[in-house]
Amino acid sequence: MDKGAWQIAVLFAGAALGGTYLGGYEWLRFFAYFGSWGTIGAVLASLALGWFGYSVLSICYRAHIRSLHELFLHWFGEAFGPTLSVLTHLFLLAYAGVITGQFAMQAPAGASPLLFVLVPVLVAIVWLQKGWSWLISGMSVSLASGFLLFGLIFLEQPHVPIPNLGYQMNLNWIVHALLYVGLHFLLCLAVAIPLVKNVAHPQSIRLGVGIGSLLFFLLLITGHAILLSYWHDVHASASPFKLIMLQLIPKGDWLLGLFSLFHGGVLIAAILYALAVPITDRHDLQLLPLLLVMLSFLALFALLPMALSWSVPLIASGTTYCGLGLLIRFIWKRQAPK
Repeated sequence: MDKGAWQIAVLFAGAALGGTYLGGYEWLRFFAYFGSWGTIGAVLASLALGWFGYSVLSICYRAHIRSLHELFLHWFGEAFGPTLSVLTHLFLLAYAGVITGQFAMQAPAGASPLLFVLVPVLVAIVWLQKGWSWLISGMSVSLASGFLLFGLIFLEQPHVPIPNLGYQMNLNWIVHALLYVGLHFLLCLAVAIPLVKNVAHPQSIRLGVGIGSLLFFLLLITGHAILLSYWHDVHASASPFKLIMLQLIPKGDWLLGLFSLFHGGVLIAAILYALAVPITDRHDLQLLPLLLVMLSFLALFALLPMALSWSVPLIASGTTYCGLGLLIRFIWKRQAPK
């Protein structure tokens, strides 16, 4: 595998997982809640992210698109593209902020919530200074840690219950799988499009997205199985993996918290760097001042969930609809006559 393919694979997998996957609530809400239908939804979401991601990144390669902003211009034109691009960038920054704030909400007992806001920001600052090479290495370490953690938890399960298909037999599981795809499709594009210029040939994109989707699917399906195994203990929890870790390991919530802070910090750094570098190239700006402005904006939104809990679903919904808008535009362009 060439370097470009591996870079895409690692960041694509990290963005598909999202910044708070180690908390478990997102997977609980979008997949595990629907039992076996949620399992089908997880499989379809993995396939959809892989196929849509490969298709759009291939378009970016052929059209020499090197940023999310350029993709908006390519698909929506000069009339609507800039406005939609700015709106999406603001939602991405706000989303990075509120997921940072969520770490504070899930801090272990006795820990300062502000500390759990500060640590991922500091991790992001360190990784931002080193550029793509450190971001790739950091995300590789984070993914390896996730596999190790989930693997050890999964080995403790003597049995994974498979709910009857009669449970939650409705279309809500499709809607939730689609919403998950919409949000994480946007995150994947944001971090992966700038890497397209590093690939030697189009096959590297297919290989990178394929491996990234597989890594994401393996972690998702393992986490989904763990949630089903502990369903009666965690189904009403906002931090299901935290409860599971406390049952298995003394101070397990601290171990999970450290892994979460590291992964969240690296993903936040990747999002900021992927958004900032094209702006500096396009407008001939210095990178450091722009990153400081973006970090200040992020820190402001990181404090928002502590005061307004409804801000998290509101901003996540806005970011999701931005992703769904791109998805619908891609399908429309694909179906339009040549």
